[in-house]
Amino acid sequence: MIRLEASSLSRDPARAEANEDALVVLPGRAYAVIDGVSDRTGTRYDGELSGRHAARLVAATLERLLLGAPPPVETIVPTLTAALHEAYLQHGTLAAAQESWGNRLCCTLALALHDGPQLHLVLVGDSGIRLNGRQVLQMDKDLDYITSTLRSHTWHRVADPDPAVRDRVARQASWKGLSQDPAVFAPELSADDLAAIGAAAEAELAAALPHVPRADILHLLRNGIVGAQGDYQNTTDSVLGYACLDGFAVPRSLTQVSTIAARGVETLELFTDGYFDVGAEASLASWEARHREIEAEDPAKVGRFRSTKGSVPGRWSDDRTYVGVTYKVAVLF
Repeated sequence: MIRLEASSLSRDPARAEANEDALVVLPGRAYAVIDGVSDRTGTRYDGELSGRHAARLVAATLERLLLGAPPPVETIVPTLTAALHEAYLQHGTLAAAQESWGNRLCCTLALALHDGPQLHLVLVGDSGIRLNGRQVLQMDKDLDYITSTLRSHTWHRVADPDPAVRDRVARQASWKGLSQDPAVFAPELSADDLAAIGAAAEAELAAALPHVPRADILHLLRNGIVGAQGDYQNTTDSVLGYACLDGFAVPRSLTQVSTIAARGVETLELFTDGYFDVGAEASLASWEARHREIEAEDPAKVGRFRSTKGSVPGRWSDDRTYVGVTYKVAVLF
């Protein structure tokens, strides 16, 4: 017997349809969580924002692919890539997607696939897997640390105590960078404020990330997520390169694929990055309890749990999804 727990919650509790996460639960076969990348341009596919559409397309493709005999694990990412590429063709958006990453269908993936005595684990992007309540597999991005540091410094520079105002101004900075017209930050911040933010963030990041070229740090500080992040997506030309399912080739070196003995797995948990820390125990209740603790400590995500997004009253920092499997559950009669 196994015990299954699954939950996917929208960052906006009043708008479940805005949830850009998805999950796949095929008991005894496969489990996955998929995190659609937040839309940057307002592009819609079948009426859905691109991140939500990408996550649901990948989930549906996985379900069709994995209902039969397990495919070779090395074919899964190319198959999902092909499905997203086909979506561009169907919607007539291939040229736009080729021109700019902001027009692409983008999502991350954490997948666990049973294959006889083996369990294949696949990570693309920063969704994660925890085994036996101890070993966490997750691919963090230095790139996110750079833009979240920019957001944190901006948030703390804003004098207005209203968290919604601070969130709006800080998001403007991390979203489009410090090279914007200073007028977009008025009256909360001046040109001098922006210069001070840039200098402080650059100094901190140069010390924290000595392996990252200063030019890359400055590129992200000046141009933000919208203007710079796409330069590092699915590229091996930079230490900031990261993997993302977007309908174009995903370098194998940027993904993580491993195979372990299934018999050694007692608990298996998959999660998207809307959870900023793991639960003390292998249960949804434990993960949600940890989520509440973090929200109480650092709701804006500008302290110990820095992020590119923060919580404000009525809205969480991010969508969050969890799938937990406990194997060999005793049944008492």
